[in-house]
Amino acid sequence: MSLGAIVEAVIACRDVGASAAFHARAFGLDVLADDGKEALLGVEGVDTGRIRLVPGADAPDPQLWDVGPRLLGMYSRDLARTTRLIDEAGGRSREIVTYPYGAASLTEAVALGADGVWWTLPQAGAGHRPSPALERDPGRLHGELHTAVIVPRDHDAALAFFTAGGGLKVLFDGEMSGPPFDRMTGMPADASLRLSFLVSADQAPARLEIMSFTGVDAADLSDRPLGLRRVVFAADDPVAMAAELERHGGERLGELLLRGPAGLEIQLTGGA
Repeated sequence: MSLGAIVEAVIACRDVGASAAFHARAFGLDVLADDGKEALLGVEGVDTGRIRLVPGADAPDPQLWDVGPRLLGMYSRDLARTTRLIDEAGGRSREIVTYPYGAASLTEAVALGADGVWWTLPQAGAGHRPSPALERDPGRLHGELHTAVIVPRDHDAALAFFTAGGGLKVLFDGEMSGPPFDRMTGMPADASLRLSFLVSADQAPARLEIMSFTGVDAADLSDRPLGLRRVVFAADDPVAMAAELERHGGERLGELLLRGPAGLEIQLTGGA
C-alpha cells in the first residue's frame, strides 16, 4: 500500500484572481474551473499535478528554509524563458545553476512566486521523470506540477512518516552545499541543505520532496495561513491509507484528511 500521484496542491491566496493570473502567465497553466471563490489550474487533459487556489489570510513571505510546506516544482524546457516569465508576472527568480546530481548533473532555478510559494524549476531533458503534459506536447514549455516540497523541523521523522507510513520510496537522499546551492537558494555560504526525493512505486507525477537546512536562521511557519497548505494524494485504498498515516503520527482532521510533518495537510482520494 502506497501513496500515489499528487492530484492537487492547495494554495491559500491573498487574492485568488490575482494568483490565478500569475500562474497562468508564469507557467502557462489552464484555468480548469473557477466559481468566483476558488480556482483550479492545471494542464487540460492531465488529471494529476493540478493547483487549487483558495482564499487565505495575509502573511509575510517566508524564507526558502523556513519550516512548513514550502515549495512546488515544475519542469521547464527553457529555464531562461521560464525565469523571465516569472519575473514579468510579478515573481522573483534566482540564478540558474548546474550542479552534480547522482551520476549526472541537473540544471535548475528557484523562484519566489505568488503568495510566498517558492518554486523549484528543473530543466527537462533526457531522463527526467514522467510528465504527461510534456510527453503529449513536444512544444510545451512547462509540465504539470512536478513536485511538492516540505521543510520539516525533523527530517528523519518526516522521512519515516512518508516511507513507513505512506509507502513512498526514496529515490535520492543527500546533502548539498557549496557555491551552486548558495546561489540557487540564497542560503549563507557556510550553510547546507539535505534533500530526500520520494516517489510512488510507479513514479507517478507529481511527487514529494523533503528538504531541510543547517546553518540558517529558520522560523517555524508550519501554521502559516498563506501559501501551500494541502496536498491531495491518490491512494488505492484511501481509508486504509489514512489509518496507516495516523498510526505513524499523522493528526486526523477528517475521515480522509490528516496533518503531517511541517504542518502539511494530506487529503486522500481514489487512485488517479
